[in-house]
Amino acid sequence: MKKILFLFSMLSIFASCSSIEKEIELLPIDYLTAGNYKIWQLKSYTVNGVDQLSDCLRDDTFIFNKKIGTYDWKKGDVLCSDADTDISFNFSLSQDGTIMTINEYDYKVNKLDIKNLELEITLNGHVQILTYSIIE
Repeated sequence: MKKILFLFSMLSIFASCSSIEKEIELLPIDYLTAGNYKIWQLKSYTVNGVDQLSDCLRDDTFIFNKKIGTYDWKKGDVLCSDADTDISFNFSLSQDGTIMTINEYDYKVNKLDIKNLELEITLNGHVQILTYSIIE
């Protein structure tokens, strides 16, 4: 009887020490905002395949805020003009994460994961692709 009790107690200890892993599936909005907000930086900006990423855009940051639905563009130290100021837009992301709307403009989401975001829009016949990555 003591051997059975000892064996049962040892099994209980081992069972309680085993790790419990549970896979959590994130929604596209949580990749974009980390559940609250996330800060991104523009890494590439092309129009019809031609690089448009100037020095004044390289140090800007972009914050997607899930709770209030805003996309804040914070200008860095290098300004494109004297009139450059921080700007805030409204945004939404489709449930399936394929379309992002920023101030009534629909962007196709080419890529969205924890560290990368790529948006595409065609305006006046010009294809613009914006690629962001998180600030680490």
